[in-house]
Amino acid sequence: MATPKPRLSLRQMRASMKRMQTEGERLVSRIRRDARALTVGSRREAVSGLMADARRLQTDLRKRAERAIEEIESQRTRILSALEEQATRLVEAVVKRLNLVTKDDMHEMTKRLSAVERRLDALLKEKREAAA
Repeated sequence: MATPKPRLSLRQMRASMKRMQTEGERLVSRIRRDARALTVGSRREAVSGLMADARRLQTDLRKRAERAIEEIESQRTRILSALEEQATRLVEAVVKRLNLVTKDDMHEMTKRLSAVERRLDALLKEKREAAA
């Protein structure tokens, strides 16, 4: 059985982190430019722009982190499910090779033994009645 392919590979995660780093560096560069402009231009406007950019970046980073966490959680669930299935198949194969009695075999033997005991009791009862 083919295991489901994860949505985000490690390479994609790294690329996403690299893009986040690049955007952060751009923001820092812009902050530097705006800081220089503060000394010349309107400080209030520059600070407002910086704060707006910082809020947008914070929101964007938070959303990306939440999506990454959700994706990682879903991948973890799929991987655990696949591992449990493989472990179950492996254990079943080992038990089969060891020629151990399964639960169904044990249940069938118990039923057969009960039937033999009933027949034996019936035969003993008949023998006692015939002897008396």
